[in-house]
Amino acid sequence: MAAYNEQDALPACVDRTLAFLRDHVDDGELIIVDDGSSDGTPALIDRLADAHPCVVALHLEQNSGMGAALLRGFASARKTWVTIMPADGQIDAFDLLAFFAVAEDADLVTSLYRNRQYSVRRWVLSLGLRALTAGIVGTRARTEGIYLVRRAVLAELNPRSHSFLLNLEIPIRAKRGGYRVRTVYMNVHARLAGVSKATSARRIKQTFVELFALRLQMERERLGRRR
Repeated sequence: MAAYNEQDALPACVDRTLAFLRDHVDDGELIIVDDGSSDGTPALIDRLADAHPCVVALHLEQNSGMGAALLRGFASARKTWVTIMPADGQIDAFDLLAFFAVAEDADLVTSLYRNRQYSVRRWVLSLGLRALTAGIVGTRARTEGIYLVRRAVLAELNPRSHSFLLNLEIPIRAKRGGYRVRTVYMNVHARLAGVSKATSARRIKQTFVELFALRLQMERERLGRRR
């Protein structure tokens, strides 16, 4: 769970996620990564870790992007499966049951929203990113929501993007690598508090820069395998 200035939404989101872990996961853990927040999020995360043995609190010194925060959490993960959970309540942890239903025969389970209503701006940005991803990287990533991935596979994929692009890089690498990918449908909910940070000009620029960097990196990897 990557959190940037989410002090208002985080408590309810964590409570719901912990309830899911208690009901449906044996020996699960919740890793919360503070992405250099400027509000009370860092202290809140530390209090949550003190109160719940299965919660791990991690901190980035400065705001580095969703991907950077998730990569920090991935590096700390120790369980067989890894997933991501927004800190704003837009995803209900209990929706992961749909992922569990198909996970036995998969290395990665991605998701599509069945009920999301996009603004015109968000729809244009999403469509543009998908088109550029297909054109630049050569592979379409059929994913919108969260994903569930085997930790061993995640290590083999070696994702590196520090922006939102990380959530596309993982299925792109999995698809190109011949891993077993399944897709499920899920619901998205209204934010509990705060505003989205994913569509700021700085974040959009960072995502597109990393998209071109990903293409170069994957090309170098391809040439390296041929030698």
